[in-house]
Amino acid sequence: MTPSPPSRQDTDAPSPAATADGPDRPAAPAALLGPMRSWLAVVAVGMGVFAFTTTEMVPIGLLPAMSRDLSVSEGTVGLSVTLYGAIAGFFAPVLTVATRRLDRRLLLMLVLAVFVAGNAFTALSSSYAVLMISRLLTGFAHGVMWSIAASIAIRLVPPAQSVRATAVVFSGISIASVVGVPFGTFIGSLSGWRTAFWAISGIGVLILAAAAVLLPPLAPRAVVRLAELPRLLRDGNLRIATLVTAAMVIGHFAAYTYVTPFLEQDAGIPSHWVSALLLLYGVAGVVGNFAGGAAAGRALRATTLTCILLLAAAVVLLVVNGRWHPGTVILLLVWGIAYTALPVCLQTLVFASAPKAPEAATSLYICAFNVSIALGALAGGWFVDASGPSAVMFLGAGFSVCAALLMTRYRVTRPQ
Repeated sequence: MTPSPPSRQDTDAPSPAATADGPDRPAAPAALLGPMRSWLAVVAVGMGVFAFTTTEMVPIGLLPAMSRDLSVSEGTVGLSVTLYGAIAGFFAPVLTVATRRLDRRLLLMLVLAVFVAGNAFTALSSSYAVLMISRLLTGFAHGVMWSIAASIAIRLVPPAQSVRATAVVFSGISIASVVGVPFGTFIGSLSGWRTAFWAISGIGVLILAAAAVLLPPLAPRAVVRLAELPRLLRDGNLRIATLVTAAMVIGHFAAYTYVTPFLEQDAGIPSHWVSALLLLYGVAGVVGNFAGGAAAGRALRATTLTCILLLAAAVVLLVVNGRWHPGTVILLLVWGIAYTALPVCLQTLVFASAPKAPEAATSLYICAFNVSIALGALAGGWFVDASGPSAVMFLGAGFSVCAALLMTRYRVTRPQ
């Protein structure tokens, strides 16, 4: 069901696509493409997000094989995930500004070409040093991809469907968790970890070809210089959206990083059930992604706040629930639905807060998001070591409550 743009006084900001271009803008790509081609182009962008998310996380399932082959510890190989995310986050604003004058279709194709080459180099890595160089190369492209993906998608569809297009793009994250990472791990178990990266590179070639065929030229808009990025944060709404993102992501990853020991030790879930539960969590995430997009199109602030509070409640109730397994399953599904709805909501908040510079604002959002992943995992590790898995659930809920309090400060922008 296509979400309609907000119209009531108690709803939220207007569709970002409707405000970003201005009344004298040239014909939007959505008006030049047929509806079918427009949505296929959006799906192609979403598949790019799927591919990047898969390659970011797939080493987790391949750590033992990569460790043996490259003669380093599993923890050392794990840095290929941690540093990848750090590079993507820290350099997203810089690279987005550096490429600000490029046609967005061309930039997307360049980013996908780097993705293909980076994964091929990873598959060919003869040493750990070569592996890290190839991973960091892909990480640079990842940061740019995150900064431009949603802003490209909303230019491909009519303004009233912009939130739905954002949901399609971010569904790539959930689908990667449910399909991409397990697929890569399965290929690696059959034919070796290098084959998994060759397969991911091949998927990148297909997505690159689809983007080349389906996307129209997309001239850059709202050119922003690097020195102007801090000025964007003077906007109260964008500052709040960024802080909400940081608090929310720190809280989620503080808890979710250690959900397996919590399920096994405190919830009493047999270890052979855990992978199935996490798969269900991922499936719930796909549902949450699209449900959150539909709701955000009608009441952005209320939907964001509801998802944050649902997540906080689910995490706390998991501890209170004890060892009642049906309750654990239900609450884990609620957690999955609530969390995966949030990237759509938060990205739309960013667009609504900075309609004249959506990509630059998104790069700041991506920086906050990726840095907060590392901070959340780090803080969770301290709490787990000090007080056990249940304590880290309360930590995650605490950060979520902080995010909710910040969200109440977000000021609704009225349609002009």
